[in-house]
Amino acid sequence: MARQVIVVGDTTTHGGRVITGSQVDVVDGKAIARKGDLVACPEHGVNPIVEGDESLMVDDKPVALEGHHAACGCALISACHTLSVP
Repeated sequence: MARQVIVVGDTTTHGGRVITGSQVDVVDGKAIARKGDLVACPEHGVNPIVEGDESLMVDDKPVALEGHHAACGCALISACHTLSVP
């Protein structure tokens, strides 16, 4: 099953949003999020994405996909349906 790429503005299971991403690579005009990029969580503040797909790199960092997690434990939810990874 394909997993969608996470971009800036996508949400989390804690009600937060992805707030940083690649300065160069975008999907539908939104920066692609990678391991180490930040989410703003209303329960836990700003914290990094701690997972990424090592087989898909952007700016030498693994790309975050739907279901990956941030340090606070929230899962990332993709609204991007243009780019998915098998």
